[in-house]
Amino acid sequence: MLRAAGGSVVGPVHRQSGQPTQDALSLRGWRGGWIAAVADGLGSKQFSAQGARWAVQCAQAVLRDENSNQLTDRDVVTAIYRRWLAGVPNSDPGSCATTLLVAACTAAGNVRIFQIGDGIILARTTQGLRLFTPEKAGFGNQTLALGPSRSWSAWTTGSIQLNHPGDQVLLMTDGIADDVDAGLLDPFADTIQRQIKVRTRRAGRVWLNREMTHWGTPGHSDDKTIAMIFKG
Repeated sequence: MLRAAGGSVVGPVHRQSGQPTQDALSLRGWRGGWIAAVADGLGSKQFSAQGARWAVQCAQAVLRDENSNQLTDRDVVTAIYRRWLAGVPNSDPGSCATTLLVAACTAAGNVRIFQIGDGIILARTTQGLRLFTPEKAGFGNQTLALGPSRSWSAWTTGSIQLNHPGDQVLLMTDGIADDVDAGLLDPFADTIQRQIKVRTRRAGRVWLNREMTHWGTPGHSDDKTIAMIFKG
C-alpha cells in the first residue's frame, strides 16, 4: 500500500512580519497512487506566493490528466509551464517566479520526478539513496525558476520504482534542504518515514508541522515545506 504525508509552515521572518508563506504544497491521491508538488516563491519577487500556489495546482492538473502517462517528460514540463503562464496573476511572469518540485506515483509504484529551481528530491529504496537534484552551479544568489527560466535544460527529470516496504520519495523546499547536511539526508529521510508510518495522514501532517515550526537550526528563518510518498 502506498502512503503519503506532507506539511508546510510559515518561517519566523514571515510570521513576525505578518506576511503569508511563499511556499506551497499540494498532495493528492491519484488512481491508487499519489501526486506531490511543492513550490517556493522567490522572496525578491512581488507575487511569488501566488506563483507558487498556482504552480502546484498546474502540476496536479497536468499529471492527473488521463493521458499524462503517455506524455514525455518534456511534454509534461511544457504543459505545466504553459498552464502556469496562462494563469499567473500578473502580466509579468517574472514577478511570480517560483521553484517547483513534483513526484507523481502510480498505484504500481512508478514515480516520475520533475524539478526546477532549489530544494531537494531524493529517493530511498533497497538499492540505497538516490539524489535527483543536481548540485548548484554559478553564483549563490542565482536560481532557476518558473518565470525567468524558459528552457528545457532548466529542468531535472527522472524516475524511480517503489517496490518494497519502506521505499520512499521525499521532496523538500530549501528552507529544509539548506539545513540538512548531505551526509545526514539518509537518516533524516528514515526518521521522517518512521514517524509518519505510525501516524494517520492528518496526525503525520501535525507532527511534520510541529517539527518544522520548532526547527533545530539556530537562526532559521525560511518557510518550510516537505512531502513524502512511501510504500507501507
